[in-house]
Amino acid sequence: MKRLSKILAFLRRPPLCFLVFVWVATLLFVAGAFVLIAAGFDGWPVYVVYGGSAVFFGYTVYTLVRGVPGVKAKIVAWAGRHPFADNLLGNYSFRTIVFSVLSFAVNIGFALFNGVSGIVYSSVWYGVLACYYVLLSALRGGILVGSYKAKKRSGDSAARFAVYKLKIYRLCGIALFVLELGLGAAVTLMILSDRPTEYTEIMAITSAAYTFYKVIFAVINVLKVRRLQDPMLQCFRNINLADAAVSLLSLQVTLVAVFSDGTDSFMRVLNIVTGFCVCALTLVLGVVMIVRAGIKLKNFQGEILSDERREEQI
Repeated sequence: MKRLSKILAFLRRPPLCFLVFVWVATLLFVAGAFVLIAAGFDGWPVYVVYGGSAVFFGYTVYTLVRGVPGVKAKIVAWAGRHPFADNLLGNYSFRTIVFSVLSFAVNIGFALFNGVSGIVYSSVWYGVLACYYVLLSALRGGILVGSYKAKKRSGDSAARFAVYKLKIYRLCGIALFVLELGLGAAVTLMILSDRPTEYTEIMAITSAAYTFYKVIFAVINVLKVRRLQDPMLQCFRNINLADAAVSLLSLQVTLVAVFSDGTDSFMRVLNIVTGFCVCALTLVLGVVMIVRAGIKLKNFQGEILSDERREEQI
């Protein structure tokens, strides 16, 4: 019993070297399980790997959950000594801008990758996706530049800055209609193509995990940013939502291509319905942004006139 108690106490508070060993072993076991699934192996070694994956993965989750509070406290203390990290952790608006810059860079990378693939493989599919990501990159980049110029031009006037942000918000809604052209072409090609590109089952499953993560966080951030009532942040989050919807459609087409023979008429109808919903979502977002900006701009124009009259009297 004493030996068992010592073992349990050791597992509750393991040293760092043992944690590193567990985490490495978890990665190896999980990777081995995926390789065995892809290769189609069967027999007792496979079950040993599966069992090891379950045990090590479960213990890894336990160590991460138990260590999160301490790690979080250390990260917050470290961030407090560095202005950029402190703003990244404590300022939601600043964090949104930083991740939007990263998304802008990722979109450019996707555009280049699809453009090169389209040339190498003579694929219209990759060419259309490259055009879509070019438009998406231009939209994100335009909002980032517009936000910087709006802050510079508005000076110390909060009302003017609010008007500039609403105008950018309205332009973003109009730009979504332009983005709809590239999106419509991509969606049409997705639906008409039986198999847009070759995917393995492992690639399809990995893509599914990333896509669901992308969609969930896009929806959460849209709901969160609505409470802040900041047009600039809403621009970025609405674009992320539209992008996540396109990724979801692309995933659906990929899964149908990988796990079916491509002749199921129901699956083709499902792709058409989903494609229509994605296009409709983008249009609705654009209309809502234009209408909201128009209504709020009328209210702020009156505030600016009042400010200018006060300045003239002074």
